[in-house]
Amino acid sequence: MNVKKICAPLLFLLCASVFGQNPRETPEQTALPADPSVLVGMTLPNLIESYGAPNAVYPVRGLSSWQDDVVFVYDHAEFFVYGNRVWQLKLVSAYGVSEGDPKAQVSLVLGEGQNFDGYSVFSLPNRVWPLSLRINWDSSDRVAALYVYRSDF
Repeated sequence: MNVKKICAPLLFLLCASVFGQNPRETPEQTALPADPSVLVGMTLPNLIESYGAPNAVYPVRGLSSWQDDVVFVYDHAEFFVYGNRVWQLKLVSAYGVSEGDPKAQVSLVLGEGQNFDGYSVFSLPNRVWPLSLRINWDSSDRVAALYVYRSDF
């Protein structure tokens, strides 16, 4: 997908959402659900309606055009959008795990996932789509990043 082709419509939607946004936004509107995986598959209009205008927007180029994303950055999460739907989330914390937590603590909370060089993957069963939780580790074996994503891509 050509990032330029989707940036103009996204910019239009962002401007429209900023001018139509409710200035009395409540914390409940911006909080993530207890299971953030339910946000995967959310449409772009639903994302903006639920969370308002993002703090920033940036493109991510993939190796192939179908891997190009637009990322909407909020205080609590980054939403990776392809086409008109969220397919991946980058989170500060989820499922009892937060950035900075040691690997041993994560194992106590989530059990053992599939371990790879620099990251671990945990399956999130019983969801609408096949979903996974990926935890990237820093050089001290602490959580560097958490991603919830559609694993069928």
